[in-house]
Amino acid sequence: MRTARKIRYRLEWLGLKFATKVVPLLSRKACYRLALLLGSLATSLDRRGGHVALSNLRVAFGDEISSERREQIVRESYRHFAQTMLDFFGVRA
Repeated sequence: MRTARKIRYRLEWLGLKFATKVVPLLSRKACYRLALLLGSLATSLDRRGGHVALSNLRVAFGDEISSERREQIVRESYRHFAQTMLDFFGVRA
């Protein structure tokens, strides 16, 4: 368990280092595409968070929206979050 946590923290640190060095160099279009990629990746990897989000949407909307639409909303949420985070690193003065 400790090893897995160390690996996770190391990967997070490397991601942060990457973001501070590379993201400011990207064009707005490239930054947007990277956010789409990272958001899609996070949707696939964060199964627990995805299940919570789907459950929340099910409680909030019931049968008003289809399960496919709920999954689409969750995927778009992850993408928007990734875009916001990359925007923090890519802000140019």
